[in-house]
Amino acid sequence: MITAIREVRRAKGLTLADVAERCDPPTTAQTIGRLETGTRTVSVGWLNRIAKALEVDAGDLVKL
Repeated sequence: MITAIREVRRAKGLTLADVAERCDPPTTAQTIGRLETGTRTVSVGWLNRIAKALEVDAGDLVKL
């Protein structure tokens, strides 16, 4: 799945650590980075957690 996590995060002026800390439960900046780059597969659960942390709709993070 191709996502726009990095673009949305940068547009909001947030670091990987900021997003990781905002996740519930919190995670690591390394994990967020891997999800952004596609090194780690983004599940629906992760997509929802990151969307909530970024205060956007999960659909805004998916590229078709």
